[in-house]
Amino acid sequence: MDLNLLTIAQRATLSLTITNSFTNALSKISQIEALADKIDGSAEFTTDEKAQNRNFSIIGLTSISEHLLNEILYRVLISYPKKLGSKQFAVDELLDEGSILELFYKKANQKVLDLAYGKFERFVRQFSETVELTAPLSHEIIGNVNEVKCTRDCIIHSDGKANDQYFGKAGQQARVSRNGEKLDTTLAYFHSSVATFTRFITDIRDALPSKYADSTKSYVFKQMWEATCLNRRVKFDQAWTIIDGSMVRPVKLDNDFGFSSSELVMHDLFRHMYSYDRFPVDFPLLFKKWKPQSNEHQIAISWLDNQFYF
Repeated sequence: MDLNLLTIAQRATLSLTITNSFTNALSKISQIEALADKIDGSAEFTTDEKAQNRNFSIIGLTSISEHLLNEILYRVLISYPKKLGSKQFAVDELLDEGSILELFYKKANQKVLDLAYGKFERFVRQFSETVELTAPLSHEIIGNVNEVKCTRDCIIHSDGKANDQYFGKAGQQARVSRNGEKLDTTLAYFHSSVATFTRFITDIRDALPSKYADSTKSYVFKQMWEATCLNRRVKFDQAWTIIDGSMVRPVKLDNDFGFSSSELVMHDLFRHMYSYDRFPVDFPLLFKKWKPQSNEHQIAISWLDNQFYF
C-alpha cells in the first residue's frame, strides 16, 4: 500500500495553501510594523502606551511566524504521511478515529504540537528535514528568532523581565545578564525583530523544494491518472490537455478508449472531476471492483476526502 496515494488529493491545493500562507504572514508583519510606527510617532500616546504596543506587536510577530511554520509542517505531513515516520499505529487508535486518514491527521497534529512546545532549535531542525529545505537556514537568524520568542514569553509570563526559562532557552543570545532584569523592547529592537522574522520567513520560502510549487490541481490530476490502470491503456497526454499550467481539458470527453468495466468506473471519476454533472461516479461499484490495496481504491478514497474540480 502506497500511503502517499491515500493523501494525494491533499497535494492538489498544497501549492496554493503554502503560497497564501507566506503572503499572508509577510503582509501581516508589514501591517504590524506600519501600525507600530504610526503609534510610536503619534503625540496622542504616552511613552508607556507606546512601549505596551511594541510588546503587543512583538507577541503578534512571533505568533504569526509560529502559525506559519506549524501550518506548513502540518500540511506537508498530511500530504506525505510517510513523513510521520515508521511508528506503528495501535488498532484502538484506528477504531477511535474511524479511518486511517483521520488517524494520519491526528498524528500529524500531535507531531506539530510536540515540536512546537519543545526547543526552537529542535523544531527548526525537524521542520527543515521534514519539508526538505534545499538550503540551510542561517544559525544567526535562528538564534535571533529564538531570542525574540523568549522575550515574547517573558512579556506574557513575567512582566517582560528575564527569568530562568529565558536564560535556559535564549542562551548566548540573551540580552540581559540577571534574573528579574527588564527586557527592553525599544523601537530599534522592534524593527530589528521585524527584519529578523521577515528574513527567517523569506529564507524558508526560498528554500522550499519545487515539488510544493508544482502541487497544483492539474499536476496532481496528472499524477493520479498516471498511477492508475488507465495510464497503461491511454497515456495522460492522449486523454487530457493541461492549459496554461492550471486547467485540465479532455481531448474528447465522451471517448471511453475501449476501457473495461473496471477501468470505466475509474475513468468516470476523472471525468467527474472535470464535468461532475455529466459523469456521476458509482463509488460502491468502484470499491467493489478495486481492492483497498490498489492504487485505484486509494486514489478514490483520497479524492473523496479532499474533493477538487475543474
